[in-house]
Amino acid sequence: MTAQVDVIVPVHSQTRPIARLAESVLMHTRLPVRIIVVAHNIDASLVASSLREFASDPRVEIVELRDGIPSPAGPLNAGLDRVTAPWFTKIDSDDHLRPGAIDGWVERAVSTGADAVIPPMVLPASGVGFPTPPRRPFRRRLDPVRDRLSYRTSTMGLFDAELRDLARPIAGLETGEDILPSIRLWFGARRIVAARERDAYLVGEGAEDRVTESGRPFAAELAFAQVIGDDAAWNRMSREARDAVTRKLIRVHVLGALGRRGVTAEAIAASGRALEVLIGTDPSPLKPLSRLDNELIAALRSSDVTQSEIGALVERRRRYAQPAALLTPALRHVAHRDGPVRFLAASLLAQRRAGRAALAT
Repeated sequence: MTAQVDVIVPVHSQTRPIARLAESVLMHTRLPVRIIVVAHNIDASLVASSLREFASDPRVEIVELRDGIPSPAGPLNAGLDRVTAPWFTKIDSDDHLRPGAIDGWVERAVSTGADAVIPPMVLPASGVGFPTPPRRPFRRRLDPVRDRLSYRTSTMGLFDAELRDLARPIAGLETGEDILPSIRLWFGARRIVAARERDAYLVGEGAEDRVTESGRPFAAELAFAQVIGDDAAWNRMSREARDAVTRKLIRVHVLGALGRRGVTAEAIAASGRALEVLIGTDPSPLKPLSRLDNELIAALRSSDVTQSEIGALVERRRRYAQPAALLTPALRHVAHRDGPVRFLAASLLAQRRAGRAALAT
């Protein structure tokens, strides 16, 4: 029977619990499916061993890819090359799905005329959900700007096969290869809807060898900025869309990375270069950001601020209960959807929604 959904599974290590993944798809999906397992820089026989009894299932196809590059881009692109079903999805090898999730996604897509379905993502062991995107409450059909879809970098979900070229990660990037594809998908899909809470994507915990989480230079983490600025799809987007995405990239990937990884001379230099690419001479995306964010951005773009001063600003940014973290430089932007007050409120609502998804059955 011809598959209705192709499931792409990149595998980088034989220790991944891919038999659990295969069971969640093959044993709990009514629709005809095919799992495309891409053995990345590893023998296909080792992957087959990890699949156990599912390796011989005719709905499972194992493809070997040896490119010697420690990036998720290669195996995902190899999987996308093999998509022939009307729909496709990607599942990381240490993740799995709630029973019936794929059926629910397809049902939602068909009933709404959508070409993209975004499921909730849940850590099943801890019962915690991911609060992304921080969308408007009670919305099923999602708008990429008003529902802040750019905050959902993960492209886990169901997509029409016609969108597969938009889903292609950027080859050559060590990390951040999925940032541009997520932007292309959210702003290139015709209609995007949210999946039901019970049709969740279950994120594995304890995968210590995730490719994208290994230590890398700070410059590699921010290399995506130049790629985005050169992309044709980016330059076709509306000004409102580009501003919204730029704010997210600065807020999460530049300033957030400094908070996660610490302030070094290399981090300051890389952040400054990324900000120049993302902002250039147009400060309009910065207006709805907080006064604290704007102060830190100005410091990173300046040649007269010391490393210790930037470190102090990064530390101040961790504290949200202060006027500078909640107010914008011009008060007329306080009520903007990406301003700190509305964004914080949307994030809190998204956390509650994610908690319900974690408990849904």
